[in-house]
Amino acid sequence: MHPNTEAGTNTYIKDLERKLQSLERRVEEIESRLHPIIEDRVAMFLTVPDSLRKSLFVVSELSKATADEVCLRTGRHRSIENKYLNELVRAGWLTRQRIGKKVYYSPRKRKEQESSLVAETIDELDKKLEKVLG
Repeated sequence: MHPNTEAGTNTYIKDLERKLQSLERRVEEIESRLHPIIEDRVAMFLTVPDSLRKSLFVVSELSKATADEVCLRTGRHRSIENKYLNELVRAGWLTRQRIGKKVYYSPRKRKEQESSLVAETIDELDKKLEKVLG
């Protein structure tokens, strides 16, 4: 039910925004589990369909971009760019983050946990080699 007062309406809208952001985070977590992270940029660009590659390239160059920013670079209409960017998110190539009223897209990065696990593994290997080699 919609509140009858202006303050109640504002509270209701803020609550809806929080719920929407929570849902977007959950969807992103699920999508990240479904799609592998590819660190080799050349391989990444070659496996993306031609229609989406231009959008992916622009987002990669900018690190973080809105559909408006991407369409200025690609020359395509915003609605087409928005469709392509969302396809790239669903395919696991990009991440989507809402900040205020804007939605930003960025290349999917290796998770910090994975990076620290790799660093720990290298340190452990280094210690074992030092023991063996003296």
